Amino acid sequence: MHHGHEMAMMDFSLLSVLVFGLLTSFGHCLGMCSGIVVAYSSAKLEGRTRAQQTLAHLLYALGRISVYAILGGAITAIGSVFAVSMTTRGVVLAALGLVMILIGISLLGKTRFLVFLENSSIVQSAWYKRSFGVLIGSKNPAAFYGIGLLNGLIPCGAVYAALAMALTSGSVLGGAGAMAVFGVATAPSLFAIGLFVGLASQLKFRAVITKLSAVVVIAMGCWTIYRAFLMLTMEGM
Repeated sequence: MHHGHEMAMMDFSLLSVLVFGLLTSFGHCLGMCSGIVVAYSSAKLEGRTRAQQTLAHLLYALGRISVYAILGGAITAIGSVFAVSMTTRGVVLAALGLVMILIGISLLGKTRFLVFLENSSIVQSAWYKRSFGVLIGSKNPAAFYGIGLLNGLIPCGAVYAALAMALTSGSVLGGAGAMAVFGVATAPSLFAIGLFVGLASQLKFRAVITKLSAVVVIAMGCWTIYRAFLMLTMEGM
């Protein structure tokens, strides 16, 4: 019975990550990542056939998904070290739920929490710029996969929210799988950038979608805190 309950929670977490990924890809992520897609498209895909362009976008998406899956597995492995008992796992879950709620409130524009999370110099670092320059100039199709890997490393509040959701799975494979689902869910909007250039520039549309993704992550945060409460209560019984 307990195993079935855990599986149901995992299914709910995966569904939340999927919905959050789809929504945030057309809101928050579209604003952050579209520049990279436009950059490599204009630099490397002009005059290419539709099949070559599709392969390039697929390789780029696979690069991002790979990074997210590795991050999901790694952070869940680290989290499992601390969650050695029901009490500590409950405390970890409560903290994750709070982070999700803070990110959600920030996505609504109510706090500057995301500004703090996303304020990283990684994109400005010499190795990142050099790597990106080499990949943009490369003739090898695998370079698109490398660009996707670099994009996956960009600090992003939406990715942090997804990682927090993935952490609630409690297993390395579960965490990696949840982040892979997030990566897949965020891919369609970047694939469609060429078709929706006008749509992408409509800030009102993006603002509405971003607010919907904020509601999802806040709801998931509340659910996670509720799960933490149940764990801590069970431990005390």
